[in-house]
Amino acid sequence: MRRLTFSALLSALVAALAVPGTAVAAPGLTLPAGKVNVALNVEVGMNDGAAAKPISLSPDVSYGVTDELTVALVHSRFAATGFRAVAGGGLCLTGEDGGCANVYDNAGVEAWYSLGGDAVKLAAGGGVHALSLDGGFYAAKLGLRARWQRDALAVVALPSLFVAVTERDEVMGARVNPERLWVPVQLLYRVADPVTLGLGSGLKGPLQGFGDAWEVPLGFMGQYAVDKSLGLGASLVFGKVVGGADATGFDYRGVQLWASYTM
Repeated sequence: MRRLTFSALLSALVAALAVPGTAVAAPGLTLPAGKVNVALNVEVGMNDGAAAKPISLSPDVSYGVTDELTVALVHSRFAATGFRAVAGGGLCLTGEDGGCANVYDNAGVEAWYSLGGDAVKLAAGGGVHALSLDGGFYAAKLGLRARWQRDALAVVALPSLFVAVTERDEVMGARVNPERLWVPVQLLYRVADPVTLGLGSGLKGPLQGFGDAWEVPLGFMGQYAVDKSLGLGASLVFGKVVGGADATGFDYRGVQLWASYTM
């Protein structure tokens, strides 16, 4: 196994990906007071030998309590972690034979507070996620959103840490419900008024044994702004192109489609 070196960590952090659920032109990281955003995500697993296993329908709903505070009910893997490679959150449509662990899973509630900022806008927040309802796996999420934008170019980072609050026992020296680090980074460019393209990567893995289990994804996205309220998007993400774990390469991948509407 390859262990994580400082140069690998640095290169991962300065690479780019994840995909925002709302329009790229949005000026902040929280919603204005009274606004509601509904993001409907279709998650499709496309791993080698398991095309379209699973397929899940994952809605995320956010509400601006004030201009600074946004609360959300989330189901998508993207909303939870900032990465889009994995399917199965929310309502899983393909059954056990089609890769679904459960019919309904991965639900969470979050709150985000804008910290403002000039060159870089920041928001801090977190919440509680049911990672497995059947298994009783629950975790507290602590996170940060950071966004730099100049003209048509934007860089967004969405680091978060999941801390297990249940099922903290170890089996054969490994935690059943481990703490996990997620550090997605995105590079987004508006090529025309309605069209934004994105490229990115990041770093993820369990804190226990991180040096042997870290993963770096690579993905691509495109988003079309129908108007100021409605955005449509699609992504192709390779979930673990390189890393410390054995199962890396381009065989682990996912496709996602989404529509995001703010009212």
